[in-house]
Amino acid sequence: MDSSIEEIDDTESSFCSLWSTAHTKIDCVELFSNPNLGDDYFFNRLNIQANCSNISDTLNFIKNNHPYGLNNYYIHLIHNNKNSITKLNISKFGTMKILTLDINKYTTHGSKHVEIKVVDKVLLNDWIDVFCRSFDSLETKNEVTTIISQHYDKFTLLIAYYYIDEIKFPAGCCLLFEKNGKIGLYCLGTTYQFRRKGVARELISNAIKIAKNKGYDSIILQTLTKERFEEFYKRLGFKTLYKKILYTFYLN
Repeated sequence: MDSSIEEIDDTESSFCSLWSTAHTKIDCVELFSNPNLGDDYFFNRLNIQANCSNISDTLNFIKNNHPYGLNNYYIHLIHNNKNSITKLNISKFGTMKILTLDINKYTTHGSKHVEIKVVDKVLLNDWIDVFCRSFDSLETKNEVTTIISQHYDKFTLLIAYYYIDEIKFPAGCCLLFEKNGKIGLYCLGTTYQFRRKGVARELISNAIKIAKNKGYDSIILQTLTKERFEEFYKRLGFKTLYKKILYTFYLN
């Protein structure tokens, strides 16, 4: 695997570990689990390393010994990984693309209706509420509050406010996470009533400004193709760096 891809994938794994109540390596599989986040394909995952010769045995071991109250995990397999799990009769969940943007070629945008703020602890509850509403996961709010509060210093949190008649409404969120000389954009979401109003574009634009000020030349994000955001990102200049095939691994 390309060393840059390895670093990006490790950055993603480190980010996921901060959201996990269980994180361990079992043979050639890295396990991340947090049942308090519900059925989440990004955080309740099994990363399968390259050249894994005994996937079936390892998955059976996980199924029998590490369910952690989940109904299923989501296997993340880098597309050019030589391993094959098709013969294991595990259903495909989707394709996740890892996109990158050359920051120096990006033209910033502005909107008179959208204000972006870096979140301090005063705004933390606003960010958490917007995150949970954006991803239809209000039932996870207590867990998200614990995670974000505990790891606040490891993230750069951004919140978007949308103005209507000089009244501002929390409308969107994202965060930046850095490791291995890489910076990733995660948790990008907008609440239902403020979608298609330029909120996500403004969040991305401000995230790029921050990344550039920190000395980065590129920024990374992930998108699940069936959510149909890829074309939006491509219009902003993002390009596919590599992709993963995701599978649903049922435990019952």
